[in-house]
Amino acid sequence: MSVQPPSSTPTQTQSKTNRATVITLVVIAVILAVLAAALLQNVASRRHQAAASQAPASSSDSAAAVPEPVPAPPVADQQTLELIHSEIHRDPADGQAKGKVDAPVVMVIYSDFACPFCTQFARNVEPELNKLVKEGTLRIEWRDLAQISETSPLAAQAGRAAAKQGKFWEFHDAVYAAADPKGHPAYTEDSLVDFAKKAGVADLSKFRTDMTAAETVKAVSESTNHVHSIGIQGTPFMIVGETYINGYKDADYMTAVVKSQAAKAKEAKEAKGTKGATRPAAPASAN
Repeated sequence: MSVQPPSSTPTQTQSKTNRATVITLVVIAVILAVLAAALLQNVASRRHQAAASQAPASSSDSAAAVPEPVPAPPVADQQTLELIHSEIHRDPADGQAKGKVDAPVVMVIYSDFACPFCTQFARNVEPELNKLVKEGTLRIEWRDLAQISETSPLAAQAGRAAAKQGKFWEFHDAVYAAADPKGHPAYTEDSLVDFAKKAGVADLSKFRTDMTAAETVKAVSESTNHVHSIGIQGTPFMIVGETYINGYKDADYMTAVVKSQAAKAKEAKEAKGTKGATRPAAPASAN
């Protein structure tokens, strides 16, 4: 009986099966590794977010969330400070001013009815400042700096004519409400009379006469020349208490400046009162 050598077929089949199994296991291992890495990354990310939400906000995050305007710095130069004081009039008869004469802070605003940034200031900022006017913290005094367009002086003259009938600020609001906040509007006598009518000016005939009167033309020209003489060239420009602001600033910034100046004025008043109270009495004269 002859013995036949074993067949090679089963061995080759088993080898192929083993190789496929190994490859499958390797693929599964790779997939599991990828899934584990993704899971760990997700967990780490959640932990990081939770820690960030519980940790106190940094100063930069706080500033981004709640902006706190830095008030304008005080003026240290004595000559400039004296000039600022001289520009604040506190005149009870000033028809282009509003607020208590003895308000702790006076804002002098140099403006032009054809100035686009003045238009934005009147619409976006002054309504917030009016709250400070009503509570007695702020007084606003207008100054004409009529220079932007050929009809800027005429509009300023109209403002003075409205002031003579106690309607300057109503006229101011009517003009700026209609102005293009990105343009330089042109005015005519008739258009300004229409604004005066909207503002509630009672005597429109007198308004027209006062608007074009020689003394009104002279007053606006002198105001503009004076403002230029003290170095102010652009609008809007604001003196606020004992500091100044050149150019448009938003309502939050302006409110912060006014409140800062009000606090400073209060401190100065209290210091003055304390100094007077502690001053030694004069010695009695001998008889």
